[in-house]
Amino acid sequence: MAKPEKSTRSRTRRQVIVEPAGIALLVLVAGLLWGCARKPDGEDTPPVATGRAWQEVLGDRSPTQLNVILVTIDTLRADRLSSYGNPVPLTPNIDAVVGEGIRFANAASTVPFTLPAHSSIMTGTYPPYHGVRENVGYTLDESIPTLAEWLGNRGFSTGGFVSAFVLDSRWGIARGFDTYYDDFDLDEMKGNLGSVQRDGRETIEAAVQWLDSPPESPFLLWLHLFDPHDPYTPPEPFRSQYPRRPYDAEVAYTDSLIGDFRGALEERGLLDNSLLILTGDHGEGLGQHKEGFHGFFVYDSTVHVPLIIRLPAGRLGGRLVEEVVSHVDLLPTILEATGHEIPSGVQGRSLLPLVLGEDEPSERSVYTESLYPLLHYGWSPLRSIRTRTHKFIDAPDPELYDLTADREESENVLLKDRRLARELKDRLTELVAEIEREGIDRAGTADLDEETLQQLRALGYVAGQGGVAAEEESDQPRADPKERIELHRAIMAAQSDLGRENPEQAARRLEEVLEIDPTIIDAHQMLGTIASQREDFEGAIGHFRRALELDSDHTTSLFGLAGSYRRLGRLDEALVGFRRLLDLNPGDSKAIVAIAQIHVDRDERREAIALLEEATQSPEAVAILFHQLGELLVLEGRTEEAHRSFEQAAKKNEELAQPRFNLAVLEEEAGNLARAVDLYEETIELAPNHFEAQFNLGRLYGLRGNLDRQQKLYEAALSSNPEFIRGYFFLAKLLMDRGGDLERAEELTREGLAKDPESKTGPLGHYLLADILNRTGRQSEARQAVATARAIEARQSVGTDS
Repeated sequence: MAKPEKSTRSRTRRQVIVEPAGIALLVLVAGLLWGCARKPDGEDTPPVATGRAWQEVLGDRSPTQLNVILVTIDTLRADRLSSYGNPVPLTPNIDAVVGEGIRFANAASTVPFTLPAHSSIMTGTYPPYHGVRENVGYTLDESIPTLAEWLGNRGFSTGGFVSAFVLDSRWGIARGFDTYYDDFDLDEMKGNLGSVQRDGRETIEAAVQWLDSPPESPFLLWLHLFDPHDPYTPPEPFRSQYPRRPYDAEVAYTDSLIGDFRGALEERGLLDNSLLILTGDHGEGLGQHKEGFHGFFVYDSTVHVPLIIRLPAGRLGGRLVEEVVSHVDLLPTILEATGHEIPSGVQGRSLLPLVLGEDEPSERSVYTESLYPLLHYGWSPLRSIRTRTHKFIDAPDPELYDLTADREESENVLLKDRRLARELKDRLTELVAEIEREGIDRAGTADLDEETLQQLRALGYVAGQGGVAAEEESDQPRADPKERIELHRAIMAAQSDLGRENPEQAARRLEEVLEIDPTIIDAHQMLGTIASQREDFEGAIGHFRRALELDSDHTTSLFGLAGSYRRLGRLDEALVGFRRLLDLNPGDSKAIVAIAQIHVDRDERREAIALLEEATQSPEAVAILFHQLGELLVLEGRTEEAHRSFEQAAKKNEELAQPRFNLAVLEEEAGNLARAVDLYEETIELAPNHFEAQFNLGRLYGLRGNLDRQQKLYEAALSSNPEFIRGYFFLAKLLMDRGGDLERAEELTREGLAKDPESKTGPLGHYLLADILNRTGRQSEARQAVATARAIEARQSVGTDS
């Protein structure tokens, strides 16, 4: 398959599949919880539906040559589709796919968060197994094979095209994809991963471009659209069509994109030769159960998702499956449909027997969780088990809902059917215990000696051997999330305040929250962050220490506390915190860079270089480590080694602009001006507001005699950074030298001087002003400007000598 052109900046990779021999086999609970039989270790489940019935559907096609197209739509409630009961025709294009496919009426997400839900889709396992419990702070473990790895290892071309930073390759979700389109401008991110996204139209364009080269093998294409996610900013005409329903407008817009994507598939003759699966990763609260968005509760508003499977040529279209199914079923379904064995350790079951009408109705149960209340507030986690007819939610005040009579989950019928509630709770307990026994252990921490523990406690870094984020067991009963929903809403509102750059309002909300419940970790941490932004580092230390008293391993607060100590010059105390972060995660690049910076603060540059050289030996070393090493090597005069480090940084992260800028500077200093021009151009392509690259590139074009291009780049540099004082002077001098607008040249010079008259470039500005004044016949003013320049030079000389 073709990868997108350079303008899309896709990342291309090939990785060897990790075979599942080392993955422990799950013991199934009474056959009801998994929907498949127990298998001995190392033995794969043979395909069931790849026999005659499936071959009849495929016709002359071989299952192993079947293309797979997986479309996941973020934050898509099932009930917004007309085919799922919405009387308003929001989704004609998706509904058309339903008419040609098999609709699953009772599909459930494993968790109402983007990254963990997609981790379940891509691995066929539940969150307690794959270890990704929410969007922040988790990476999909390399020991768990992904769908792309399974198919890629069997000859498939694989392309993933995602629309949100929460699915960036750094979180492990991209493993196995030859091409992964995850280019995001992190300058947009203001403390919220969800704020970095792209319009689905751009993602589709990249995916279609990838398809435009004739495939030499069957392919897996994953397309992820993020548009229904908040903030709701639908384009026209959808905004006007649904003026008071922006979420619905976003869904309608996304549906139009599905129509465009379908058209592109049809034009290329791919739709009828492919297995097409369309689903939502989770839903959206929209105020139901007082939940505005998603992630907190496990009600159907956020976990009931649409699922449609379209077979090649639309065979068996219009069929309805009412069996309860889960995202963990998609991987085994795809593997079986493409003629491959389902590996042991997969916790879902293939849906092909249901698709083909071969399965009898069962009493299957599926699992959903939200650990958000626990991880962020120290409240009780929420776990649910769902059958076709009922849902049980395990909480301090447990809940049972009859989904056949009460799809809104408005009446808790636990007291009316205690027997069923006990039965479902027992099933849930057994299921969770089994998953957690075999799953990824994320709770382990480094062993610490008592002296280290005492030092950590003294500085506020640790309160004990674990916090609520690591340990779910507690001597004290945890709060029921539904009883604390208003506090959660207030914290979400505070986050919105911060996104709108209103920290004062955010702080007021958070203080009010803590008056009601002083144990909310996130509120303390957010207040610490606000104080840091105000440069009130003593206040920040107090907030971060209170957060760490509640959760000793809260990494955001650890980093904030250590950073606050550093800003106050308390470097020993800062080092303790950053080293504690490395105890928790030896590969924490932010902590490594921070420790290196402390060495630099202490004039220990060689120690900083040694630390970074050691860190960059790891195969997992990230770009920032190579980049920081390169900058220090430049200061040591080791330019060849610095050049190699910057090249490694650029290779590790193709979207990082600064390594290219530094390479350009080195090439320019070495006299390789043509190469420097290319690298400056690449820098600006990656970072359109990189004023230094714009300025330097302008100078080089000036050397080539291209003064028009030079002037445009100088103008761009000032537009990118209005505080770039030298830029005012150089642009003014260029205008003067070209015999152009002397009036504007004078305005630019005076504007630059007004920003900082005593700056290092101040004398240059005054000499330039004198030249302009002299040319316009104001010799007396020109002499005064020269005198001012000389006076500043004298003062600066005295300051340097002292």
